[in-house]
Amino acid sequence: MSNWAVAREEVEALFEQAKSDTDKEAKMFTQASERDKVLHLVEKHYGKEASEMLSVGVVDENLEHALMGLADDLHGSIPRKTEALLYSGRVPDMVVSLSTVIDAYYEYKTTGKVATDKRLHNRLMRNKADLIASLGDVKISKLPIENITRKDANTYRDFLLKRVSPSSVARNKNTVNAVINWHTKENGLDTSSPFNGLIIKGSTHTKNDKLPLTKQDVSQLNSQMSASTAKPIYILLRDTGMRVGEVAGLLVGDVSLQDKTLHIKPNDIRTLKTLGSERTIPLSEASLVALQEYRQGKDHNDPIFPKYAKPNGNTNLSATLMKQFRKVITDPLKSAHSLRHSISDNLRNTGCDSSLKDAILGHTTAGMGARYGSGYSHQVMREALTKVW
Repeated sequence: MSNWAVAREEVEALFEQAKSDTDKEAKMFTQASERDKVLHLVEKHYGKEASEMLSVGVVDENLEHALMGLADDLHGSIPRKTEALLYSGRVPDMVVSLSTVIDAYYEYKTTGKVATDKRLHNRLMRNKADLIASLGDVKISKLPIENITRKDANTYRDFLLKRVSPSSVARNKNTVNAVINWHTKENGLDTSSPFNGLIIKGSTHTKNDKLPLTKQDVSQLNSQMSASTAKPIYILLRDTGMRVGEVAGLLVGDVSLQDKTLHIKPNDIRTLKTLGSERTIPLSEASLVALQEYRQGKDHNDPIFPKYAKPNGNTNLSATLMKQFRKVITDPLKSAHSLRHSISDNLRNTGCDSSLKDAILGHTTAGMGARYGSGYSHQVMREALTKVW
């Protein structure tokens, strides 16, 4: 009886697998291009080599007869156009659409970091959805990418301007432009992107589009964050100018209580934005006190803020901070990232050298002279930061 039950389960599993394969094939025939349909059928019935020969137009007499025989066998069960292509022994040229290129660009840019790759995927899918909404699915998904014109780029821009700020439009345009330029370079094409140099009136501060906080803003935030569980993180952002993602991925071993410094470096939780982002910076007394509490009872390689040391952790942290920020700061151009702008402005206003400021904030310095040797000493950095604490 037991053997019969096992056998029955195996048979049912085979039926389910067959049903699943049938469903997948039906879905493929609904969504795939005519080229892909024909190549799929040829590979299924005659093998991969036959499919590859057909895909490049190498059809000898034997394959020609086989294709006509396959068309006869499948008559009535496949679309007429697919059947006609089998009889002809030809398949349409492969269409490289903008949608296809966007997908290929994502595969090229993936890092293996779940959170990073998810952000990239979401951004590219939003771009693709907006392109389809503004220019139509046929132009984006069915026609060759060469069919995209400057007029289309202008239409896409105008479509976005009805919904988002000029600076956001510029960022979206730059992403699409990067995708097309990558495709052009990788394939050795002598063409230029229709999105190159696209004029977007009113697009300023396109890099971050955020304003620094005033002294009054910071004073209000100090009061608002005093009872928040995110207070230690707020203090770090306020006194160091770190990026939110950098704070989310901190480990216990990154903090030196003896030197009163913090080493920002890539780890398994998160990467860093640029090469210059890896740095060691001094900590204020308030930051040390806040960090000490969260380090207690944890090992060297444990995250200081485990709640945010996970995929999308920095996004969740930003949301937590903004929930508190918006209770006192209502200007949409001010956010948690504005704390970083404030440190930058405050350092500049004290006469801090630009390369020293960049070293503290983890910016890549245009003049590389400051990057030789071991960089600025912790004491020099501390003297600069003390003036703004």
